[in-house]
Amino acid sequence: MQKNRLLYIPLLVLFAFAISALGVHFYKFYQIQDRPLLGTALPFTYSNGVVTLTPEAEAAGIIVGDRIEAINGRVIDSEDSFFEEIGKLRDNESAPIALAMKRKSADGESTAYETTVPPVKIIRDFNYYSKFIVGFVYVYVLSTFCILLGFWVVFVRPQDPQAWLLLFVLLGLSSLSFEMYPPASLVGAYHDFAFAIWAPAMFLFGIYFPERWTIDRKLPWLKWILIGPLSFQVLITLLSFFKSFLGINLLEHIRPLTNAYGQIAIFINMLAIGMFFATLGHKAGTTKAPDARRRLKLMLYGTMVAMMPSLFIVIYRMVSGARGSFFDVVPFWLALIALIALLLFPLTLAYVIVVYRAMDVGVVIRQGLKYALAKGGVRVLQFLSLIGVALIIRWSINNYGTSFAIQFAIMVAGIAMIPVIDFAAKPLGEWIDRRFFREAYNTDQILSDLSENVRTMVETRPLLETVAATISETLHVPQVAMLLKNGTSFEPAFAIGFDTPPPAALSEKGRAVSTLSRNQHIAVYDEGYRETTSTPMITGDERKQIEELNSQLLLPLAVKGALSGILSLSPKQSEEPYTASDLRLLKSVASQTGLALENSRLAEAFAKEAAQKERLNAEVDIAREVQERLFPQELPPVEGIDYFGACRPALGVGGDYYDFLALPGGKFGIAIGDISGKGIGASLMMASLQASLRGQSIHFKDDLAGLMSQINALVYEASTSNRYATFFYSQYDPKTRKLSYVNGGHNPPYLVRKDGEVIPLETGGPVVGMLPPMIVEYEQGEIDLLPGDLLIGFTDGISEAMNPKEEEWGEDAMLECLKNRHRQTVRRDPAPHRRSRR
Repeated sequence: MQKNRLLYIPLLVLFAFAISALGVHFYKFYQIQDRPLLGTALPFTYSNGVVTLTPEAEAAGIIVGDRIEAINGRVIDSEDSFFEEIGKLRDNESAPIALAMKRKSADGESTAYETTVPPVKIIRDFNYYSKFIVGFVYVYVLSTFCILLGFWVVFVRPQDPQAWLLLFVLLGLSSLSFEMYPPASLVGAYHDFAFAIWAPAMFLFGIYFPERWTIDRKLPWLKWILIGPLSFQVLITLLSFFKSFLGINLLEHIRPLTNAYGQIAIFINMLAIGMFFATLGHKAGTTKAPDARRRLKLMLYGTMVAMMPSLFIVIYRMVSGARGSFFDVVPFWLALIALIALLLFPLTLAYVIVVYRAMDVGVVIRQGLKYALAKGGVRVLQFLSLIGVALIIRWSINNYGTSFAIQFAIMVAGIAMIPVIDFAAKPLGEWIDRRFFREAYNTDQILSDLSENVRTMVETRPLLETVAATISETLHVPQVAMLLKNGTSFEPAFAIGFDTPPPAALSEKGRAVSTLSRNQHIAVYDEGYRETTSTPMITGDERKQIEELNSQLLLPLAVKGALSGILSLSPKQSEEPYTASDLRLLKSVASQTGLALENSRLAEAFAKEAAQKERLNAEVDIAREVQERLFPQELPPVEGIDYFGACRPALGVGGDYYDFLALPGGKFGIAIGDISGKGIGASLMMASLQASLRGQSIHFKDDLAGLMSQINALVYEASTSNRYATFFYSQYDPKTRKLSYVNGGHNPPYLVRKDGEVIPLETGGPVVGMLPPMIVEYEQGEIDLLPGDLLIGFTDGISEAMNPKEEEWGEDAMLECLKNRHRQTVRRDPAPHRRSRR
């Protein structure tokens, strides 16, 4: 941090130097540009000497290189005195101008002479106004943009050597319009310094941007062949400052070296600039990283288009020995193209650095500059088009002043072009905004609506498609992937923008998933994979997986810390970074999507459960039908008694069981049981119990205790330890009216006599199926049935029934009810048959 602060000291000094020179340059150039508007000028161009001549100047004996000593008797000792005398020409445009000139011969001798020249009228034609506009942009816009962009990058990254190299490259470019000033002036000193350091800065920038040149890695000494003489060039410039501003002439001590270097300086500088293009071209063709290759190609092509026309003109001027500006050396149209193309150089650097994030110079400013560079360019084109229309109208006035019809037609056509230009600019601007940027209101509205709408979506596939497609279209994200959990990893369940589904998988135990589970997003940049805290949050293996997704942003789809999925977003089509507003909206969408995924998961689980329940219900219905067929379908007639039975399972099927058996010798079997548990399992055991009873009742005949022991053994072997049955079995002999029975742990049936006496039938043993056969014994009971008796067998589903107040009925209340009903029956039928009822 302390080192950063120290670097700001020379940076601020250099910034003050550049801004001061720029301010003086603006003021001086304004004076230069303002003078020709007076209407007259000298018959030659002049910049510290005569540059180009007109026939009038040649007739006066003036040659290129002559210097003006006095105008109309006034000594010209400064630029101000020169322009003041030129300004007086408007007072008398036809009077000849008296000049005192000085000519320097080849041997260094100076010769003074005097002459007169006529003033020439300035023709304000299309060429004149074009020069004026291009000169304005070249001097004011280009120099200002280069200086501000260069210093801004270094202020953001003062420790980055590439930032300083970029600054010197841009300062050198900005100094191209400062060449008219003498070295002893502030602006002249700025020009000499910036121009001297321009070529070495371009050479080194080409070697180190964005990564060091592979040849320089292998042969680091090779670059010093050019850096040595270029450094001497900078040293000469600094020593000249001592001479100009301090009067210390150190150059005299190295005069032979400076003279020798002056012969080759232009070639050394052009070679260094040529190496800038050579290194970029080599790196663009050999680098493997797609982002770096794209940046290098863009910078190479942009800077070549920008500088090649000017380099060709410079080479032509060197070969031909011509002097003056581009407009004085080559045809007007070629000079115009060269100067306009030169504007592409700083724009290319700005676009690569700001838009393509070649140097991380800050998201907020980068975004604003990017928008200005792209969409603001439409406004510039619109403005220049309108200026062109105005120039054409002005040109028609000057050239067709005597032809009103032509003049009027051109004016009408020019005015008609204004709405056409505006009409064409609007769709172009909208296209750029749609293609490269987001419209803030529409994006906010669309993503906010999406955040609300996903809440109601319960199907996973349509949910993923809607979220991915909306984000892709709204933020212009070409590749979107939605990852859902598959086993122990998160894998793409839906993706947009991939030729084939990306083979990526993030382990649920990995660092990335752990970060996302804490409801933190992961922003992925070219220089690494970092969380918002700049702490590395993924492993090397996860990096490879994320590269498969081409992800720049990972967002969690989570609910209350439970990660349902991951949203992966690639860089935007415009390379625009995700802003704080984007993150806020995307997090809201991700949160609601996570909730919707959880709802979808629950809905799918409910649907599966409902389908499963439906299948179970169908199976239960089948089981119920089967179980109903197991209950007695016909009641065999038994002499001397009336009987009936009924069962209504609580869950469609159940473990309650009753049966009536017609036995040999006219005997009648009565069985009732209650299987532990409910549902299908109980009903299956009930079927097993029935089968065991019917199979064994034939063999044991009157030995009911032995029968019960055998049934216990069979049920014990066929059921689990938590399955058992309470079971009551009896046989009635109509001849003797005796009822033999065994109660295996069941609720005792009650025999209600005619006189109201109640006898429970409890003799027997434990429940069947719970205890091993060797430790279980059963006892058989016997009782006589008399006319008018009532036998009731039941399960606990009757005695434990509850009313709406959850009050249990109980056996006492049940018996009291049965007594009352039995008395009423006896009164109606004084000689009833014996009955057995359940």
